[in-house]
Amino acid sequence: MKYLPPFELIRRSIEISTIRGELRVNLSYGDFVKLLQMIIQGIEVDEAWYARAYEDIGSAVADGAVQSARQHFVSDGYFEGRLPFPIMVDEPWYLAANPDVAESIRKGAVESAQDHFNRDGYREGRLPFGL
Repeated sequence: MKYLPPFELIRRSIEISTIRGELRVNLSYGDFVKLLQMIIQGIEVDEAWYARAYEDIGSAVADGAVQSARQHFVSDGYFEGRLPFPIMVDEPWYLAANPDVAESIRKGAVESAQDHFNRDGYREGRLPFGL
């Protein structure tokens, strides 16, 4: 990530209220998407990898239907659950944290922890390694 919008800018983009002594944030779905796009603008996208990993986008970029892989990621790809660059999974950690994945590998339903993360794990919100 090369840039992260300052908190003050984000704070000005949302409505903050207090409900039963707790701060709450409220914003429309459209404003929520704009806020996320502002944040993900700072994500570095590996354009060559993205075009190869998502052949539909690689073709759309080559045909001129999409400006760039980066532009696609910011406008749509993130919201579709696409990765901006390859994320390497710590296989032993991932399998220990996700015993269901280990069981799927044992049964032959999934090749590896990396395969699971790339196909489903990222979209499911699973971490690829300990933070």
